[in-house]
Amino acid sequence: MNRITFFTKDDCPLCDAAWFVVNKLRRRFEFELERIDITDSGQSRWYALYCNDIPVVHLNGQEVSRHRVSERALRKLLEVE
Repeated sequence: MNRITFFTKDDCPLCDAAWFVVNKLRRRFEFELERIDITDSGQSRWYALYCNDIPVVHLNGQEVSRHRVSERALRKLLEVE
């Protein structure tokens, strides 16, 4: 089963828009979903990588999106996997 990891933080309008897209695709595709707030304790690795670049989406451990999530592009990736 595919796994999407969604990296975010509070007060992020781009994250809200991207989260909407990811949730919309959940109606069509089955995948595990993990949401990580990079500002939470224990997430310093992700904060160092993505502090100025969220939202970031990983599909099966590989980064597939940064800043904005294209529904069309993510859908195509999910269809292939």
